Amino acid sequence: MKQLLQQLLPEIIELRHRLHEHPELAHKEYETAALVAKTLKKFGYDVTEGIAGTGVAAVLDSGKPGKTVALRADMDALPIQEKTDLPYASKVAGKMHACGHDGHAATLLAAAGALIQSKEKFRGKIKFIFQPAEETGTGAAAMIEAGILENPKVDAIFGYHNSTKSDFGVFKTKTGCLFASQDVFTVVIHGKGGHGAFPHLTVDPIYIGTMIIQALQGIVSRCSSPAEPVVLSVTQFHAGNTHNVIPSEASFQGTLRAITPANRAMLQKKLIEITTNIAASFGATAEINFSYSFPPTFNHREETQLTYDVAKKILGEKNVVWLEEPGMASEDFSYYLEKIPGSYFWMGMGLKDVAPHQPCYQFNDAVIPTAAEILAQVAIKYLNQN
Repeated sequence: MKQLLQQLLPEIIELRHRLHEHPELAHKEYETAALVAKTLKKFGYDVTEGIAGTGVAAVLDSGKPGKTVALRADMDALPIQEKTDLPYASKVAGKMHACGHDGHAATLLAAAGALIQSKEKFRGKIKFIFQPAEETGTGAAAMIEAGILENPKVDAIFGYHNSTKSDFGVFKTKTGCLFASQDVFTVVIHGKGGHGAFPHLTVDPIYIGTMIIQALQGIVSRCSSPAEPVVLSVTQFHAGNTHNVIPSEASFQGTLRAITPANRAMLQKKLIEITTNIAASFGATAEINFSYSFPPTFNHREETQLTYDVAKKILGEKNVVWLEEPGMASEDFSYYLEKIPGSYFWMGMGLKDVAPHQPCYQFNDAVIPTAAEILAQVAIKYLNQN
């Protein structure tokens, strides 16, 4: 497997750089999907395109009876202006691959290219899933609704994410909750506008909004056990357009994150109660909407042990880590794990001076063959054990 991946690596890295130069946002990954499909066809796959809009899939049939395992990668970019000096930096203004999804797609293509030359090593089928719109939390659910886990029916699923926080080549995972849930909330406060010189004649939505935002932090500090982490972050506030007019409306947006369904429900309930009651106490009303919501990512025990064992064999025991705590980032891979068994893991890139979702983010191409080998060997071991 190592030799096959090394042979493919120059082509895969060139492809990754092409993807990086031409980033596309959620559900608009048209060129990305076309390049993925073209590469799979070149490897010898029959390809299904246009799944849930821009999703791509291919199935590798060993010709021997057995189960079906899926390997998944995401493809979408972020609305960020790149600020790197890479020779293959984004050519699209205001868009970049700032989370490494170009690297994930390239990794899965490398695994697909090596596995199609290794059909004698396993029985059953391997489905390769290239998913849109992970960043908005809508891609996995749309793919599932479009039938990606059927025809053939998928028995288990695996995937990975790069990590800038970890040393190069270090594998990390855990059973149970690996990532938190995410619920994006938008609050619109409807007050009464007026002249900035006469605030007593208005119902000031800016003042009310600041009171609500301060009070919401009490949910984390006073309504949640410190043993179970939760996050409530307000990330936007919009109101008014001139200095001497109190507007009639203000809005703010943010994110809720929890590692248990109970705390997730508590965060939503308390946010609604505090927001509506404070607004009402000042004579305003509040409209609350939740969007981009997806559940915690729960790794299944047997499948996670399998990935750990494979990684330990490939990387050595000192380079595999059982995590003790979940991360508060979110992943819509969670939707797959609600439907079928599977596991998700981190691969360290050794780039600790950069961070995801930032203009200076970079993906380390050197991680591709290692991550691809782990995914490929996980698929083979799962099928042969089952």
